Amino acid sequence: MTAPFATGPGGVEIYRRPLGSGFILYAEFKRPPDLRPIGTSTQNPDPNSLPDYQIAVSRPLGNGSAAVCDDGPAPGETIGGVPAIAGIDFGGNAPAVNDLSCRFDVRTATGTGPCTRNGFGVDIFRSSESVLQFCAVIGAELDFPEGDTTVTVRARDTLGRVGLPISIIVRVDPQ
Repeated sequence: MTAPFATGPGGVEIYRRPLGSGFILYAEFKRPPDLRPIGTSTQNPDPNSLPDYQIAVSRPLGNGSAAVCDDGPAPGETIGGVPAIAGIDFGGNAPAVNDLSCRFDVRTATGTGPCTRNGFGVDIFRSSESVLQFCAVIGAELDFPEGDTTVTVRARDTLGRVGLPISIIVRVDPQ
């Protein structure tokens, strides 16, 4: 697990990455106070409706393709990226939210296990109170651009109630 190197306005954690390097991006969730389970859909069959796991970025990733969940290139094309969402408006940008969230896997303590490890290489959640993670490997198709990109996530429970959004900043340094 990488620790933030700084905090920005409002206490938003800033994580530094070198340009073009792959990494794991994850969001970890605790059980809500009412103990209602968090929904685990990462893609809605209707791309104009939001999934349970909702993630958005302030700048385009990769080639910024608007195609939803284009995880395999058509002949002669590259794998698609993800468009930016201005102002991180989840509701008005369901296709872009689906396009990024569909690339995440759901991880639980009792199922597939966390995607993060401690200093000894043991799979572990960042918080002992967490019950699930959504994890994605960020490769070339989702390269973060040089500079600061805000990543905002939220999740919906099984009754359809959406939690508060949480943001981080991924800062990519030039090579």
